[in-house]
Amino acid sequence: MKARVVAPVFDDITPYSYDWSRDVLGWLKDKGYITEDFSNDAIPRARVENGIDSVDLFVFYDHGSEDALWGSQDEAVIDLDNYNLLAGKTVYTMACLSARSLGVKLWQLKTVFWGYYEPFSFTTDALSEFKHFANSGIWYRLQSATWKDAFEASKELGYALSSKLSQTGKFIASVLMRQDTDALRCYDATAPSTSCTFRALALKLFGRSGWFITKTRTLATLLFGIGFGISLHDFCDALFKAGGYKEILSPQGGYFGFILMLIAFLLEFIDFLQVIRR
Repeated sequence: MKARVVAPVFDDITPYSYDWSRDVLGWLKDKGYITEDFSNDAIPRARVENGIDSVDLFVFYDHGSEDALWGSQDEAVIDLDNYNLLAGKTVYTMACLSARSLGVKLWQLKTVFWGYYEPFSFTTDALSEFKHFANSGIWYRLQSATWKDAFEASKELGYALSSKLSQTGKFIASVLMRQDTDALRCYDATAPSTSCTFRALALKLFGRSGWFITKTRTLATLLFGIGFGISLHDFCDALFKAGGYKEILSPQGGYFGFILMLIAFLLEFIDFLQVIRR
């Protein structure tokens, strides 16, 4: 197994995430992973993209946004233009907001994604506790936990640490720890959340593939079926009035038109199924 740890340093905050990533790097080496360490400086996009096909686990500790992981102030190393490079891999991040869009897109490509739906915040008077929480998911996973179990254990840990911080008078740290815990997402343990009732039903019925079944596609399929049925009915009715069942059962050019429409629909539908199963 091969792991790539990316932990850029380019502002006042990133030295903390870089420091926390050192523990993860050490654990991976101890578990026998072949490791690559792209850290302690601004990391260019091209360097991250190079050779990423051979990576099984991609670890990122730094700034994130809804649709990107940032290697410097000005350049994202992963965004919606190249996220397909991580298809089918495992992506573990400590990156703000990345679970909102980027994580969902990766999950659609059968990637396990660990990240945060809101900004990840911490205080310097509780650095060990925040590091413990941020690193906990990969730690549990390396101890042979499933991602679902790791996610649940990390959530439990986060709330316990929040309570502990409150009891020791670190109230701001406690509140931020709870917010970070609430924001944690693992798109393998659970599907991405959605406010769309139709999408939620599709996810429940079809799992990951349900994300690709849109209201527009469903409506288009329904309208095609209704229109096809009405047209075929009226065509057969006209034939019946012209010559009864004998006319209906005789070869008609219109039947070839209906057959061609049906074949076209089936080809498009099969192509859609192949896309969502990749």
